[in-house]
Amino acid sequence: MVRILLIGDAHVPVRAKDLPSQIYEKLIEITQEELFHYTFFTGDLINFPKLIDFLNQKTQKTLFKVSGNMDFYYGNRDSPNYQKLEIFFEDNEKITLGLTHGAQIRPRGDHDQLEILAQEKGYNILVSGHTHKEEVFLTKKGILLINPGSTTGAWSFVASGIPSFIELYINKRKKEITINLFQINKQIREMEVNESNFVLKNNQIYKKNT
Repeated sequence: MVRILLIGDAHVPVRAKDLPSQIYEKLIEITQEELFHYTFFTGDLINFPKLIDFLNQKTQKTLFKVSGNMDFYYGNRDSPNYQKLEIFFEDNEKITLGLTHGAQIRPRGDHDQLEILAQEKGYNILVSGHTHKEEVFLTKKGILLINPGSTTGAWSFVASGIPSFIELYINKRKKEITINLFQINKQIREMEVNESNFVLKNNQIYKKNT
């Protein structure tokens, strides 16, 4: 089982001062017994080394980062625009995950444009940010588009305003994908989680029947 944290769009210190305490507490809770194998950070960190240090402590192998448009604006330009991770199953078939901020997509978060980008890059799963709107969307061509939203609930033109992150599991034997979307419930100020399940067949992703 491969476990991946998807998180980003912190915008600290410009649009937020820090992550909400509920986000920190949940990440600490769910990594008490096992760390994430990988972390995907979707960009627009701005200037927040404390968070990168924290995420590195919660990650066994690699923390993948990409630059966001606001990272670039504020001079934080040390990360690439794209990252890729290939995970091989027990039968040597593979699933390819791609990471980008998403500022190049017009209109923001457009599913068709994201799908085209994923096809061009050869991604089965494309993780992006920029919209600050958490989303799990399966295209008709079997590509999974995932946006973990903003971990601080930072403002944008189409933002949900809800602090969030995603925990992703890939079962290397069954080729199953489990997604846990963690969000702060605005009314009770506590974390809630929504689960969705998928499976890879013949290099396409399908919704798993429950």
